[in-house]
Amino acid sequence: MELHKAPDQPFAVPVTRRSPEWGWLEYLLHASCSTYRIRLRSAWSVANKRLSMEFDSRCKGLLQLHAWLPVAEIPFGQTVEDICRNGFKAGHAGVSFHVGNLQLPSLYNDGRDRGGNDRGHNVKTRGRSLPAGRRLYEFLLCRIGAGRSYLIDAPSHAETLALPPEYDSFFVRHSPANEQVVNEEFPGVLPRHVLHHEYMVRDPAQALPVYLVHFEFDPEMPELLNLPLCDSCGLQAALVFCEADDAILCRPCDSRIHSANKLECKMPVCQHCRKLGNHSAGEAKKHRLISLREAYQHALKASSATAHGILSERQRVESQQVADLDKKLVAVQESTQALEDGIYDQVQLAVKQGQALAEEQASLFMADELEAKRQLDQASWMDSFLDDHVKNLPPPDFMNAWLLHAKVREDVSQLGRLTQARGSAMLRLEGGLRLVADDAKALQPVTRPGLGDGMTAAARPQGGTPRARFVLDG
Repeated sequence: MELHKAPDQPFAVPVTRRSPEWGWLEYLLHASCSTYRIRLRSAWSVANKRLSMEFDSRCKGLLQLHAWLPVAEIPFGQTVEDICRNGFKAGHAGVSFHVGNLQLPSLYNDGRDRGGNDRGHNVKTRGRSLPAGRRLYEFLLCRIGAGRSYLIDAPSHAETLALPPEYDSFFVRHSPANEQVVNEEFPGVLPRHVLHHEYMVRDPAQALPVYLVHFEFDPEMPELLNLPLCDSCGLQAALVFCEADDAILCRPCDSRIHSANKLECKMPVCQHCRKLGNHSAGEAKKHRLISLREAYQHALKASSATAHGILSERQRVESQQVADLDKKLVAVQESTQALEDGIYDQVQLAVKQGQALAEEQASLFMADELEAKRQLDQASWMDSFLDDHVKNLPPPDFMNAWLLHAKVREDVSQLGRLTQARGSAMLRLEGGLRLVADDAKALQPVTRPGLGDGMTAAARPQGGTPRARFVLDG
């Protein structure tokens, strides 16, 4: 695609090759597609102050995420230039964005892209054909203000639903059968950890184009991220090479085989110190000596624990939030059963209303739970890419990739925000058969068709917490 300049100013500014910005974009493509067979060809930074101001104003304080959008999948017949100058168009259903892994057509040569388990957003376009089987793709990198998301089962449901006023986007729930990570069908080969979440936003101000990139995928390039199988078990991916045994091992086998050969005092010594110095007598004389190269390999392995510790506190808070939401879901289910036992014989219709309200409350908390799990998954996704694959690169390539990884993780940490947890969701009986859901959006007093005389939706109680209730007088 050829970029054109408007009479007043360009809508995109080229990104300089070998700049940190260029390296960050290429690394994010590697992580998103789980392959090193991608090379960034060109990149432009979208320069639109008006759109940036509108996005910052609308999305201040909301959860913000990065999402790749293939140019071929831009909705409503818009062009790249239209979006970069005027923003996205959003119909009633909204615009869909996918966060996490991308599944390029023919990414794998072993037939794994022929359906089956979901390994990320399935990119429909095959890109532009280049010589020697290479393909050229054109993507937009966008920032989306996801905020608090309302859970739906399919994108088509957004066409008929009204987004509750306390929510900012829809979260599309994919089938769990399509989201499991495959570790045994194709052992030792990427992807080992898959992240795929879909959000739909209706407000165009919640989607900001940030970069336009052209990248090349070459299926004939050597895949540095394909891992061989362990020489010991033959099942898991080999992540460690043992010079003494001349073998490649997975982490469990490495721990089992070398559990008795851990480093002791970790002090570099020369031959003189071994014979006459501080390692020539006493307990130190019994220490096993290893080469500096082997010590380096041990230190590289140990660094994985340090990498995981950087976000440990945030993950602890998110894990606690998931646990709290689980308890609230259980409370909703238990209180719903007690409610049915108390009123079913007297007012069968009230029971049906209670079931509907309980399902709605469970759906709200499940959306919050999935968002908390998504933040945990995204942190694990980035760290697993570093731990399982990047650290097997040669030291110079590893150091370069580590700096880029730190930039990506810092960006995820800055954009990802913990949303405020909802309050209690207990259902209980009040007075004349009042069904109450705590901390729900208040409803205006209206007569519900088909409920009979006196069946109304009660408004917010004076001076209390907003509640949605169904009231049966008498």
